[in-house]
Amino acid sequence: MHGQILPMRDLCRLGRPRLTRAARNLRCRSHWRLRNNNQPPVRPFLPRVRNYGRTRMSSTSSRPRHSGRLRIFIYFNIALSVITMVAGVGLVYANWTLGNRQVVSIDPVGQTGGDLNLPVGDLRAKNFLVTGSDNADCVDPNSRYAGGFGDRSNYGERSDSIMVVRVNPTDNQAAILSFPRDMWVKQAGTGRSNRINTNFDKRSPNQLIRTIKDNFGISIDHYVNVDFCAFSDIVDAVGGVRVPFPFRARDTRTGFRVLKENSCYSFEGDHALAYLRSRRYSWYDPAVGNWQQDGTSDWGRINRQQDFLKRMIRKSLDKSRTDPRVAAGILTATLKNVITDDRLTPLTVLQLGQAMRDFNTETMGNYTMPGLGQLIDNESVIVPDFDSSTSKKILAVFQGKASLSTTLPDAKPASLSTTSVPVLQVVAAAMSNTAQPPRSTTTTSTTTTTIPSVEIDQFPRGVVPPDDPTCPY
Repeated sequence: MHGQILPMRDLCRLGRPRLTRAARNLRCRSHWRLRNNNQPPVRPFLPRVRNYGRTRMSSTSSRPRHSGRLRIFIYFNIALSVITMVAGVGLVYANWTLGNRQVVSIDPVGQTGGDLNLPVGDLRAKNFLVTGSDNADCVDPNSRYAGGFGDRSNYGERSDSIMVVRVNPTDNQAAILSFPRDMWVKQAGTGRSNRINTNFDKRSPNQLIRTIKDNFGISIDHYVNVDFCAFSDIVDAVGGVRVPFPFRARDTRTGFRVLKENSCYSFEGDHALAYLRSRRYSWYDPAVGNWQQDGTSDWGRINRQQDFLKRMIRKSLDKSRTDPRVAAGILTATLKNVITDDRLTPLTVLQLGQAMRDFNTETMGNYTMPGLGQLIDNESVIVPDFDSSTSKKILAVFQGKASLSTTLPDAKPASLSTTSVPVLQVVAAAMSNTAQPPRSTTTTSTTTTTIPSVEIDQFPRGVVPPDDPTCPY
């Protein structure tokens, strides 16, 4: 049986190793011609033999014609395998970290989804109850801001921020509704009234969820509690967050202070906490040569928190895209200080983070539940104002009876009014692996399958940093 004719040097390369190449070739040529009537040698179809032992193949004789391309292809696949392995390890680490977060159970009654057996790719709008726990555990006792937290031994933890975040991937919209912690509400199942933050228990959120449902008609699908320590750690992880100050500002109680006017001030962790907690915010008015206090108290604090949160999210997204160490630091800082409901799975959280990488915080609607200040039982509280047109529009959006307008307000740079979120179509992927077509949402009318859109104009109250493009974050 004969095959392809080969050069003589390739015929007997598996011969005796002690012979030189010339001697081996001559020996093989002579032997072949003697046995094959002086015909040129051919390669028989023999099993492939690897070069084990002391036999050594010529490095030039066996090299294929396109060896350079082959090496590039091999190196590329090796690199791809390494990258895939590293990415896999990172995903496993993130999933393990998320799996070790603190979880609680919430009542399914009143959720916007209704059916607990919804498909994984359900795209309906979801309401997230987000609370912020106020404590001093993360503050360095030697820090100059430690005194602003006071002695908490008799108070424990309490909610300093209560908000509902509505995400609607179908309409590409997102919005935040904040409740002042002194808002006077009827406590669900008790027959009594008190401040809304008295219903807070970070490990048992159902009382607060039912109170929000009974008073405002807003259903809650998921729960997230973030310790204020997370804000401090995230700010440090991203290298600080910058805020513009056209004037000097301070709060002597929390220790917050910026003593240079027309500055772009970079906050580090503890100082950021002092700023976010400030309810006695003062600024220096050069016209009168004295310090002036922001009389809106909780209203101003909420609006400054929302502004700072948007700046922090924007910088976190930008930094984590280019620096994996920043992303790991943010993940660690967040998860060690967060509690979620058990239905907000690690996969959902990972997908949400992936989907929100390109999220534009400038397009998020920010609102505060309107209210009127009153004195009840010798305590200053805020009574919800359900009669104003602004309140009705806000509640209609978060109740799912209306969607936000997709048009930007004209010439209102200071307004926190409604906008659309162009990138939130990808939040569908954050809800699951498989994107399913959205289900129609209906109003009380039986003749329509879409909900009306509303445009809400709500101007911020209190002293809020300006929108200065020279000081983005």
